[in-house]
Amino acid sequence: MPQLEIRPIETGDGVKSLSLGDEKFAPLKTFLQKHAKDYEVATLARTYVAVEPDLNSKPQIRGYITLVAGEIVTDGAAPLIETPAYAYSQYPAVKIARLAVHKDYRGSGLGRELVDLALGITKSYICPRVGCRFVVVDAKRCSIPFYDRCGFTLLDTRTNKRRSEPVMFVDLNKIPV
Repeated sequence: MPQLEIRPIETGDGVKSLSLGDEKFAPLKTFLQKHAKDYEVATLARTYVAVEPDLNSKPQIRGYITLVAGEIVTDGAAPLIETPAYAYSQYPAVKIARLAVHKDYRGSGLGRELVDLALGITKSYICPRVGCRFVVVDAKRCSIPFYDRCGFTLLDTRTNKRRSEPVMFVDLNKIPV
């Protein structure tokens, strides 16, 4: 595989070259093509892209991850943390809103690298400045094993287990910097 650079999305990035294969991933490509750059400018989301530099044309995106502010809602289930006592059912989190990897790069470790980037940004830059302990994702059923390998835990509520895209989370206090 060619060397990829991971960085924030830029105006000149070639967003049309991301081929995800299966039609079920079409919304991920549509978001990248139609919304990612506008949301970046409007400070509604932060998208980081893995690009294959091309000196003759626009850098070609081979994967991306979009992060937004989020929360975990436990619906009164058992608390996510035991100490200190936390009297709320909503926990502050950074949410992985989108994650996509070009079909030719699946299995290369790029998806894991993008998730690790999200965990690192949150743990190193957000947590020290804002009350936030978790990274959360609404996982497509087919992606649950991937997120499980990345250290995410399925939120253990009846409502969540029935969702088509159940919530999974990582407790950042349980991972090293």
